[in-house]
Amino acid sequence: MVKILHSADFHIGAELSSLGTLAENRRYETLETFGKMNLLCRENNVEFCLISGDLFDSNNAGRAFSDTVLNYIKSAEDTQFLYVAGNHDPLDPSSPFADAKIPENLHIFGTEFEAKDFPLKKVRFIGKSFSHSSMKTEPIEKSLLSDDFINIMLLHGDLFADRKSPYNPISREFIEDSCVDYLALGHIHKRSDIMRIGHTFTAYPGCPEGQGFDEDGIKGVYIGEVGKGVCNLSFKKLCRRAFFVYEANLSAAETSLDAANIILSELKQNYGDSFAESLYKIVLTGRNKNCSHIKTAEILALISPSLYFVKLENQLKPDYDLSILKNEIGLKGLFVNKMLEKIALADEVDKAVLENALYLGLEAFEGQVSYNED
Repeated sequence: MVKILHSADFHIGAELSSLGTLAENRRYETLETFGKMNLLCRENNVEFCLISGDLFDSNNAGRAFSDTVLNYIKSAEDTQFLYVAGNHDPLDPSSPFADAKIPENLHIFGTEFEAKDFPLKKVRFIGKSFSHSSMKTEPIEKSLLSDDFINIMLLHGDLFADRKSPYNPISREFIEDSCVDYLALGHIHKRSDIMRIGHTFTAYPGCPEGQGFDEDGIKGVYIGEVGKGVCNLSFKKLCRRAFFVYEANLSAAETSLDAANIILSELKQNYGDSFAESLYKIVLTGRNKNCSHIKTAEILALISPSLYFVKLENQLKPDYDLSILKNEIGLKGLFVNKMLEKIALADEVDKAVLENALYLGLEAFEGQVSYNED
């Protein structure tokens, strides 16, 4: 058994322009998260730290970032670091590693399959880096494997993707044929569970720091022990901040202040005392009779001082007093009456559809629904 930490997809140096004035701060926080990972290695006596591609967002991330990364690695001298370059930071002449002084405890795999042995630990690492922004993995040569060693492979690529994928599509057959004990994957930013395919355990750890609301949730790394036929890895939170998409039901709010208080209270309840440090996209939902008194800009002004970053998407719908509308003389009253009759006779599934149709119809009467001829 050997103790490893499996990480991937830091994307250090990413611009993150969607965060406006906070973008530069987040760039350096991602760099600090890499340093936090090194501290985690030291504190947990990690023998091997695996980084499965896209350490940098591009080969133009900047010398300040790459020098700091190398210094962090050098400082964790009791841990061996192994790295395969990904599609964002391929191993070409512009690579940050091309003219850098590489620490003794860092091994960067070349652009052809190669093995790196640690005989005292009885472990062999196998890997292959991207040489360009696209790559296709050929079948692994069995001579690279050792029956006497634990065999661990690092690859950056698309698991189970169509063979036409330019990002190193990895098939089930390739994994089964490789017969490695653990395959440390990178490229997909969403963490996967530990899978077993044939003889091989494998997983994506996901990105240690989210870069947008399409990468929401807690991010981190896998840490633990692996051996022949054994994989005891657990997920460890590493991110400085997390992106969250949250739906806030404002049906009960009477004013923008009410809405702001509801949002902040629910965020604290759902995300704990440190909720203010995260980044939020809050979707305003529900049906409210006081829609005209609830202003998106006002809510944003009220909650922004309490949160690191927040953006709002207003899907709040107006509510209607159906008991009054059904007695109206005219087309609207007739429509409401007919719909209420249908709703009363419908089963639960159809009832929900009909209720939605009723409210869409009322919004159409108010000119709030655009006609689509398709």
